[in-house]
Amino acid sequence: MNKIYLEPVNKARDLIDGVKKQSDLLAKIGISIDVDLLSKMCRDLEDAGSAQDKIEAELKVARENAHRCLELLKTAYNSSKAPIKQNFAPETWQSFGLADKK
Repeated sequence: MNKIYLEPVNKARDLIDGVKKQSDLLAKIGISIDVDLLSKMCRDLEDAGSAQDKIEAELKVARENAHRCLELLKTAYNSSKAPIKQNFAPETWQSFGLADKK
């Protein structure tokens, strides 16, 4: 899980543990902390963080695939236009769909 999420979860869990240990003292002075709610929020954030991690991993794979496809297309494009540029005058390149001027 991302550190930005992990740190608050750990802090909240430490607070939950401390509140549970000191529940009698807190009750004596009328302080009530909803540890169940805090625990649920920690679980919710962990679940959301895990979902984000999964999506980011999928995005990384998709991005790598897209970059690979881009490189293949660039190579194929350059290989395809080279013989046209070598065998025809620059004035005719545009009729082949090439916008190159040089």
